[in-house]
Order: sequence, then structure tokens, then C-alpha cells
Amino acid sequence: MNEQNNTMATRLGALRSLAKLSQADLGRSMGVSPSLISHWEAGTRTPSQVQLMNLCRHLGISLDYLLNETVRPVFSFRARATLKADQQAAVNRALIDASEQTYFIEAILRMANKPVQAFGLKADFSFPQVSSLANTFRETLKLNKRATLEELKHALAEWGINVFEWALPYQISGMSYRGALTVIFINRHHDATRRLFTLAHELAHVIFHLGRGTEGETSISEIASNRDPLEKEANRFASEFLIPERELRAVVQTFGDRLDDPSVMEAVARSFHVSRDAVFYRLADLGFCDWKDSRKYFTRHEEQPGSELRVTKIEEQVPGNLLETALALYFNERVSSAKLAEWFFTSRLHIDEYLFALGEDQDNTLAESANGHDGNTGS
Repeated sequence: MNEQNNTMATRLGALRSLAKLSQADLGRSMGVSPSLISHWEAGTRTPSQVQLMNLCRHLGISLDYLLNETVRPVFSFRARATLKADQQAAVNRALIDASEQTYFIEAILRMANKPVQAFGLKADFSFPQVSSLANTFRETLKLNKRATLEELKHALAEWGINVFEWALPYQISGMSYRGALTVIFINRHHDATRRLFTLAHELAHVIFHLGRGTEGETSISEIASNRDPLEKEANRFASEFLIPERELRAVVQTFGDRLDDPSVMEAVARSFHVSRDAVFYRLADLGFCDWKDSRKYFTRHEEQPGSELRVTKIEEQVPGNLLETALALYFNERVSSAKLAEWFFTSRLHIDEYLFALGEDQDNTLAESANGHDGNTGS
């Protein structure tokens, strides 16, 4: 058996398990016997090209991802027991897609002959030291004390962290992976304030919890996940990172009892670019609010319908540096627009519309430049 077939055999069982399919399930959906699936996974028989394509279709993956041995994190969602069947299927799909997206990042960089930029910051978490830790990392990332979502995404990109805003199942607020490269996914269905907090929360996992072993490690954050000790640490860091205690105490001194008014609380939250919920939690933690009043301030979050596409607004949802590298491959005719769509989990239509708009912008820029040049020459 050649190396590629050996890779396929090794990967097939892992991907089937990740998709929560038995050999009988996969065989039934493909119209083949479970024993044939078993032979493929053992490497004692090799699927034909047609069977390989059929395998990928039923697993929802690309052939490239199945056959090539490289970066493949395995994301594990702890709260499966609480999910309904359709929710679990959506979560399973998201976990496979996140693994494949991580592989695609490495594939894009490899094709472009660009090195993987490893994220080099690590620290040990300490509740007593959390204020100084948050301040240190804000300064290291060159962020203001009241950072916006876009500012934090840009800062992390400069340090080699790929941030994707994906359409994800409502139960997942974020996912992160740290290995040779680092990737964070945040849920596009959530509003911008929640996405900012999620990004800071996932950054905490990357800094304090992941990449401690020899292999890449992953984390998945669930909605309202406060019981796990590591989630508590990530929440505490994100709170201090986005709403520094010194800044919040100054706000309390300014507004005093007026913070009891939800509209005032909302204005304070907006000044920190976070949700009213996040500010209330912070104030309650510091003893300025009573936990029993939480219903008065909390924003109700509606579960959004699922989406077949992870990405619809390409420049907003895909890391800029990675998009630029992939576009260079396209314009140098090394990959097709279909490959771009596959790489970024969007539709061919969205990619073609994006490329068309990009071409129009370039044409307009050239026309404006030419007109300006002509005007200067005639003066």
C-alpha cells in the first residue's frame, strides 16, 4: 500500500468517528457493505476514484483533506448529551469544518511558499495577577484599554492568529486551536459585543491553556459555560482584558447610583464595546451590583437559524492576510475560484461576486489614477 493510501486508511476511521457515523451508517448512505468500509479503514482494500469522491461527499470533506497528511486538529464538544439530534448533527458538522479549515490555512501557505507564523506568547494564569496579565497582553498587542472587535482581530493577525467569523450552531460561542499555527473561530450569529468577548475569551485559552503538549490542542466554548475551571479563567481574563477594573471603578465613581438604570448601564457597556450583560457581571464581581438583579440588565439572545455557508461576507469573516495570500494564488492562475470557495467555506456565487467587485474597484482606481495624471499633465 502506498503512502497516500495509508494516509487515507488512517484518516477515514478518524473522520467517520468525528462525524459520529458507524461503519454501518456510512456504508448504508454510500450503498456499500460495512465490511468494505472496514477493509478501507484497515488498508486491506483501496477505494476506487469514484468511491473516494463518494466518501468525501458523504463525509462532507474535500478529497485533498482526506488524502494529505498534515495539520488536522480534532475539536471535541463536551455538552453533546444536552443536544437534540439536529443540534448534534450541526455541531458535528461544524467540528469537521473547523478541522478542515485549519488544514486549508496550512495548504494555502504551503502553496504560496510562505512560512507558518507561530504564536509565541504563553503565560500561567493567576486570579490575583489577572489585572497585570491583562494589561501586559494589551500592551504587547498594542491595544487601547477599550478595544473594538476589529482592532483586536487586526492585532491578533499581526501575531499570526487567524480569526474567522463563522456561521456556527448557536450553542458554540467560539473555538480555538494552537499548534504550529493558531486559529480562532467566533460565532457570526452572535452580535458584535458578544463576538468581541468571545474573541478575548478564546485568546485566553490560547495564551493560558493550549499548546502545552507536543501536539496541537483545541478548545470549544459553549454558551453560558461557567462550570469548567478553565472556562472561568478565560471569562475572568476576558472581563479584565476588555473592562479593566481601574477603568470600571472610575465609571462607578462618575455615575454612582445611576448605574441602576439599564439605559445608563447600556451606555457604559457601549463605551467598552461590550454587552450590558458583561458589564453587569463585572460590576457584580466587584460588589457594585447584586447578582439577584441580573434579569433587570441582561439582554435576551435569540437563537439564530442555521446557515449552509460558514462565510457570506468574505472580507469581514476571513483573516485579511490569509485572504490576500489566497487571492494572489488565484490572480497568478494557480487556483480556481471554486478552490477559493472551498478554502473559505462559502459558495462559488459569493466568491465570483466578490472577485467581480474586486475587479471593478481595481478598474476604478486605475481610471481615477489615469484621470488625475492627465489633469496634472495639462496644467
